[in-house]
Amino acid sequence: MLGYPKDVEEMVLGKQEGILKHMKKGSYIVDLTTSTPNLAERIAVEAAEYGVNSVDAPVSGGDVGARNGTVVTMAGGATEDIEYLRPILGAYS
Repeated sequence: MLGYPKDVEEMVLGKQEGILKHMKKGSYIVDLTTSTPNLAERIAVEAAEYGVNSVDAPVSGGDVGARNGTVVTMAGGATEDIEYLRPILGAYS
């Protein structure tokens, strides 16, 4: 989870040090940042090129929700990827 969509774009898709270039085939990238649909789609497309599974899973509730244990995650991606990650996402959401 990063601050802004531009941070996610740089971290994930950055030309020199984007993390997709360093991830193992079959691994998962889960973006918890409240971002943009266009960026989520770009990440999914590039992730697929590297054989990486991508799930867009922004959370709602902010700091207060985190402190109160009421954070809600809205996950988008391939159904099988979301189901695979459900126990992890469910640990905090």
